[in-house]
Amino acid sequence: MTFDSHKKKIVLLSDLHNNIEKFNKIIQHESADINICLGDWFDSFNLDDSNDYKKTADYLMRYLSAPNNYTLFGNHDLHYLSNNHYTICSGYEDRKFFAIDEILGSERQNITNKFKWRFWIDDYLCTHAGLFSDYIDPSVKNNDDLNLFFVKEIERANIALRTDQNHWFYYAGRSRGGPKKGGGIVWLDFKQEFQPIEGLKQIVGHTYHKNGRVNPHHLDGNVNPADCDNLCIDNGLNEYIVFSNGKLEIKKFSNI
Repeated sequence: MTFDSHKKKIVLLSDLHNNIEKFNKIIQHESADINICLGDWFDSFNLDDSNDYKKTADYLMRYLSAPNNYTLFGNHDLHYLSNNHYTICSGYEDRKFFAIDEILGSERQNITNKFKWRFWIDDYLCTHAGLFSDYIDPSVKNNDDLNLFFVKEIERANIALRTDQNHWFYYAGRSRGGPKKGGGIVWLDFKQEFQPIEGLKQIVGHTYHKNGRVNPHHLDGNVNPADCDNLCIDNGLNEYIVFSNGKLEIKKFSNI
């Protein structure tokens, strides 16, 4: 799915981890045409009562009922929305699963089907954690090829998710306790595993930055994050991205 910010204002957020109040405040303030979350709705160190998971599940249902709201899978969503044991990671607890399932109920599969694996915003590839070049088919030469590659892999990933099989989308890399050099698109560590791919611009979440900023990859070398090709926006929702009129702007929650 591709979004064109020359035509619509787009707000990009990530990793709310049950903090629906802060997430919703940004959305209400920006009043954008399209709202996109890069995933990780669930699991929190601070908002960890079973009622917090019920509230997030209820908000998620209402959020996805609006035609202009979208979300990607995060690793902390997959293990509550699927029955695939390969997706279970740290943070998972049965009590959380049952609290979420109590709210989603018979709508659980419909909600899961609304989650996506990747978006394009202008010329930025947006995934939860980032794309690692080792997983790309050698035949891919440009972004059009990459999009076709993703279409095939998404079909395979969805089948694997439903049938309790593994897929590289949810491989963990070595820095996150997995066997692979780099993680899949819901697991790649931005600080320790991410490597810029020539000709490809990426925006990701997943790797938390304590500085509360939208962070460029250290290999980009640019001073202004808005001018960088690779950005991570997992920062506790203290900063977020707005696309409008073909331009990317980094905004602060503290200014709301």
